[in-house]
Amino acid sequence: MIKTSIPVLCYHNVSDVDGHTPERFCEHLDAIVAAGYSTISSRDLLAVTRGQIKAPGKSVVLTFDDGHLSNWLTVVPELEKRGMTGTFFVLTDFTVPGTVRTFETAPALTTMPQAFKDAHLNGDFSQFINEAEIKAMLDKGMEIFSHGCRHRGAFIDLKPLQPMGKGAHWGAWSIYPGFKEDWPTFKVSSGYVYDGFEPVLDGLDKPRFFKRSTEDRLAFCRKDFKKSLERIRKLNGYDEQVFCWPWGNFDKAAEDELKAAGYVGAFTLERWANTKGTDPFRLNRIGVGKNKTGKWVQSRLKMYGTSLSAKLFFKLHTKRPEVRAVLYTTDSTKVSGGSRQMINNIKAMAAMGLKVYAVITPDTPINGALDGVDVTIIHCDYFKEYKRAGKFLKGIIEQHGINVVHTFHNRAYKMGVLARLMGAKFKLFINRGVISRPNAIFFLWTALSHGVIANSRQCAEVMRRYWVSKKRLNVVYNAYAGPDHGDPKPRKKRGTRFIYIGNTVDIKGFDVFLDAAAKLCDTGCRDIEFVAVGVPEDRLERFADNLTPAVRERLKIAGVIPHEQVLEELRFADVQVVSSRKESLPNALLEGFDLGVPGVCTRVGGIPEIIHDNITGFLCESEDSTCLAEKMRFMAENPTTRFALGANGRAVVRTLLTPEAKGYNLMRVYMGEQLNSPLPLEAIAQTVEIEEQPHGQCQH
Repeated sequence: MIKTSIPVLCYHNVSDVDGHTPERFCEHLDAIVAAGYSTISSRDLLAVTRGQIKAPGKSVVLTFDDGHLSNWLTVVPELEKRGMTGTFFVLTDFTVPGTVRTFETAPALTTMPQAFKDAHLNGDFSQFINEAEIKAMLDKGMEIFSHGCRHRGAFIDLKPLQPMGKGAHWGAWSIYPGFKEDWPTFKVSSGYVYDGFEPVLDGLDKPRFFKRSTEDRLAFCRKDFKKSLERIRKLNGYDEQVFCWPWGNFDKAAEDELKAAGYVGAFTLERWANTKGTDPFRLNRIGVGKNKTGKWVQSRLKMYGTSLSAKLFFKLHTKRPEVRAVLYTTDSTKVSGGSRQMINNIKAMAAMGLKVYAVITPDTPINGALDGVDVTIIHCDYFKEYKRAGKFLKGIIEQHGINVVHTFHNRAYKMGVLARLMGAKFKLFINRGVISRPNAIFFLWTALSHGVIANSRQCAEVMRRYWVSKKRLNVVYNAYAGPDHGDPKPRKKRGTRFIYIGNTVDIKGFDVFLDAAAKLCDTGCRDIEFVAVGVPEDRLERFADNLTPAVRERLKIAGVIPHEQVLEELRFADVQVVSSRKESLPNALLEGFDLGVPGVCTRVGGIPEIIHDNITGFLCESEDSTCLAEKMRFMAENPTTRFALGANGRAVVRTLLTPEAKGYNLMRVYMGEQLNSPLPLEAIAQTVEIEEQPHGQCQH
């Protein structure tokens, strides 16, 4: 025997301004009557699910969310004409004292988004049903229940949408405590169900975003449910109260809070059968679009009028998974460029409020670098034992509820892949920040991941050439995370100091740097200095043919020094020279930018992505020491231009390449977005007009 199921239709506002037009709504009501259906109340539906009454044949429940004034002015009269009843879900904080209004005495109706904006920002609730109108609706046989206090939203990702002043979703007004035209917005959904990202306004020009904890979300639910229940009970006088989930989303944790508050049921926007045995907290509804016809309504009554067909045409509407816990792992035994970026990632995620874990070796100096950071460190000293390491990682993921694993260096990503093959449920990302050719089967490992994260577009392009799938490639630029020495100021000195940061391997081009320095000295430049960081004194003999007496006289060999001392050398430099033959995206360039040090660099790897001519420095072709010397000479002779280029670099790292910006971009990738866009340098920094004005340091 086929069981009767009771369709529930979901509407919002009905007006010529927004939502369903009155004509279209009346077409729907007439179609319901013509199909032989009668309306019943939500309390009757609740009794059906409990088995207290038999499901009436050809019955439908009409529900209306948000409590818009048009529900009183238009919907109730049309229901009365046809002997129908409706269930209305109101926002209890928006329900204020007042008198019953008519079209003549009511304010002009606005769109629903505008009504929400006015309510949240200005406390203007005139577009919502008031207390007197609720009493009048109850007297006419309508039902009134709670839709929560204020329809609180949450930003559920960090993919930028329109700023508030340019057509942003009205839900942003429920999240921000005020309004500014340039405040950023993102996708909005239920603040009852999603932890989301909260804006923090702590004196900054723009807000930063913090991951709300599940505990904070549930505390909000607890307070909202209790307050709305007490208020709606005074308004409707019912012993039992049902709830309507804003946005239709729900999860078990919020549902448990709803039950604890005293509600006896809840409406969702899932589609399934409403019959005896249906969970009263999972009452199913059909959202009715404003352009749907009466025939469409009749077809849905037929589809959801029996339990068999209702189950056949099911539709789920629960929330999508959130990223709450991220694990970083590497087997590196030193704080190299890659592991330093991993450390920066950990700090960025922790600052955003996520739970962060790090799986590293017991003896790596990364341990000390993470002192004072809100991260749980887990030691592993058998990265080389792949099967054992994979099983170990799987256990950590299951124990701590890890959503994302971001791996650095090859043993770590192999451990991650094996953990997935062993059945662990998480998203795996492989980090690659070098420009060299990957090994022959690297693309096979990446095929078993959710994505590869490169630190430059050129790095991604190299992987693409070696069969890594384009759809898995992402570019998230490195961030500067060092100390802030404040805005650079023009230096009152005659000389110019050029700094090289690297080592003596061929691809770093120390010999090219020395050749360029020699040619610069040959032009007769005075008061110039050269500093070599990362170059041991005992390696200079390799460069005897490149190291002229004039350069040797002006060259300071800083040697291999701690990172803090590298920054100190950069602090007193004027121009950074990167003469590499092969390079990805040097961290040292970003560190120089923050100190106002522009670059003269070779056009290799990812360098052209952050060095643009006349914006942050100058580019020359690989091994072109003559060009490097010419640009170095120009920098020596034009301190005003040099300072302007350095100021541009400072603007770039303080806006586009901050740890916060990197954290946002990483989160976007972790949540499924693919990023591969160039840095918009021209949008941040101004092109410097080049007008040579010899300063007297070079003779011609």
